[in-house]
Amino acid sequence: MSGDSPGVVPGGDGYAPLMADDTLIRIRETAGAYAEAVRRTQRFFERLDDTTDPSVLVEYATLVREEEAALADRVDALTAAGLRAASFDAGE
Repeated sequence: MSGDSPGVVPGGDGYAPLMADDTLIRIRETAGAYAEAVRRTQRFFERLDDTTDPSVLVEYATLVREEEAALADRVDALTAAGLRAASFDAGE
């Protein structure tokens, strides 16, 4: 049809916006969250100048936990979508 708007599909009563699958949205969000967690750790190392300061260990431990949690969320999202690889599971 002439004049159709991109990003919409015909619906019962007119046009409805296209929606990405919830699973795909979750994959994208969790991948972004994991990437940001890794970037935070990278920025930490870029500004690190004293590894003997006890607060450095505390901050690093926090960043590691955040990365691990973000990775677990990402793997869960990928697994829920049926995207599995042996490298996802430590036991495989």
